[in-house]
Amino acid sequence: MKKITRREFLKKSIGITSALTCAGLWPLTSSAQAGILQPKSEVALVKGNDITQITSQALELLGGVKRVIKPGAKVFIKPNYIAGGFMGHDPVQSGEIPHPEVVAAVAHECVKAGAKQVVIGEWFERPLKIEFGGEKSKYGAQVKKLVEKINKKFGDKVSLVDLRKYTKSFIYVPSSTKIQWLAIPNLVAEADTVISVAVLKTHHRPISVTFGMKNFVGIMPSILYGEPRMKLHEAGINQVILDIVKGIKPKLTVISGVYGMEGEGVVLSFGGKPVDIASRIGGAVVIAGFDPVATDATATRLITKNWQPQPRDTDLGVPWYVKHLRMAYNQGIGQIHSSHIEIKGERLDDLAMSWLMPGKNTYPELPNYVNNL
Repeated sequence: MKKITRREFLKKSIGITSALTCAGLWPLTSSAQAGILQPKSEVALVKGNDITQITSQALELLGGVKRVIKPGAKVFIKPNYIAGGFMGHDPVQSGEIPHPEVVAAVAHECVKAGAKQVVIGEWFERPLKIEFGGEKSKYGAQVKKLVEKINKKFGDKVSLVDLRKYTKSFIYVPSSTKIQWLAIPNLVAEADTVISVAVLKTHHRPISVTFGMKNFVGIMPSILYGEPRMKLHEAGINQVILDIVKGIKPKLTVISGVYGMEGEGVVLSFGGKPVDIASRIGGAVVIAGFDPVATDATATRLITKNWQPQPRDTDLGVPWYVKHLRMAYNQGIGQIHSSHIEIKGERLDDLAMSWLMPGKNTYPELPNYVNNL
């Protein structure tokens, strides 16, 4: 065996570590370092039967939306409504989109905090007459009615917008992928506060869960990136998600856990299975946080109690296996260590569930040795 010098050993070790870090498989900071450099991220977890009430309560546990909304602010709310209203079934009860009362409650709190304008927007992949839930939806179409109630009380401050129709221009933000630049609709880019309202659901490979950060792919113009935005997937969807988040800097994530979806996820036609969450844990849940990574990591922990494999490092847990969450932590966007996330409200262990995994290859991007973490 050829002997190597200490200098050669260190040089090779640094090279291997750098390669793992660039690949998103190695944390930039250890748990101990993270404890010194990073304060705890607060995430609210509230359970109950009154959806509007538990949404407002979750926000209050964080100190209220006034922490991120100044009087006179323009707010953009992105609900995950991309699949709603045109598949012939109720997209809320199927778990495809967030409950309308969660969306409306967030808008209501923004107006109460002094927002001048609240735009609830989605880039629909095709022109629709039935937007935001549609006529065939028992619950989805209620968003319009709930917004009308808010406007009746506070004046015309909240609007529902199809970004396909109302985008006047794009603001470009840098991307670390081959695309180099990403086009952000002006209504999003010019907002003072951007909020994600997602739904608790799994996703088909290569992304095992889809919550607040992945939700923002829905603002991207399909006229530039194709339907369903295949150019973004081809460029490397995990990094694209992070580049969008870095560019628009969302200040609040709210995840609707009234109905959800397990298994292959996204929509029924892909094989996703609806989940009535109250039937599993005795009530609906709302998750909220200002740190988008910590909020999504908490949602991941909530539904992956018995997913296998799990990292030996329980402080990392399944969020470490969700590639865009791992990459987000490594790139300094937010926190995934459970010891550095403070849960306000319910105890996560009391509500943790094990939903159906999205398939045998839930973590296809991980080499075998990572399973030993």
